[in-house]
Amino acid sequence: MGKFTQYKVQLASLPDGHHEQDFECGTEFFKNMENPEVISSDVKVHMDLDKKNDAYECTFHCKGTLQVPCDRCLDPLDLEVDSDYHITVRYGEDYDDVSDELLTIPYSDTYLNVAYMLYDTIVLSIPLRHVHPMGKCNRAMAAALHKHHAGAEDDEELDEALDAVDNESTDD
Repeated sequence: MGKFTQYKVQLASLPDGHHEQDFECGTEFFKNMENPEVISSDVKVHMDLDKKNDAYECTFHCKGTLQVPCDRCLDPLDLEVDSDYHITVRYGEDYDDVSDELLTIPYSDTYLNVAYMLYDTIVLSIPLRHVHPMGKCNRAMAAALHKHHAGAEDDEELDEALDAVDNESTDD
């Protein structure tokens, strides 16, 4: 059994009408995608699929939490995921994914593996800069960063930097 077998959607055998399917994109999903940036994940995906004639209208609703390292202190940071993705899938002679809204798959494919669609949708919800709110970063790392940034050269300045970090934490 493959790593992404549970993300297959049987298309060829579906009758016209509305269909639904649920997926989970947990920590193992991101490990299998070889994404070291995601520490852990608990994202649920609900797919609504409407088949009309030869077109499959797919809408994915992704909701949950990702944990990534903070850019500032490297401690885990929880990020909420709440995004949607819509695509129309049709059968054709050859595979064609040139358009973001239309995917053509060969007649020989009886299913569509949506793992990479889900991965792209979820990863694109991660902001470019992901940092804890001011004062919530790891105290020791923030102090070291502050020391490096301020050019502190002795323990007294380091203590002052730690006090500054503590003051930021209590101001929130």
